[in-house]
Amino acid sequence: MVNQKIKKVADTPIWKLAIRFMFSFAFILIIVFTAAELFKNGNLNAISESFEDGSWIQFVLIRITVIIGYGFVMAFLTKSKAKNKI
Repeated sequence: MVNQKIKKVADTPIWKLAIRFMFSFAFILIIVFTAAELFKNGNLNAISESFEDGSWIQFVLIRITVIIGYGFVMAFLTKSKAKNKI
């Protein structure tokens, strides 16, 4: 049973594994970083201000870059580990 799961992971394309890791990490990242930004700014007015001045774009792009990077690194490491166990 365990060997079948490892083989399935080893045979799965890296982009599919990366997407799985991206979704789970994005959920956690959104919660943590949004809470951190709210605590740093001290109020909810900063959110509406960031939409007005366009600073939200840089905020979102940095998070998307981190999420994509994390997804592919974890997919590569998971796939490598699975191939070594076969």
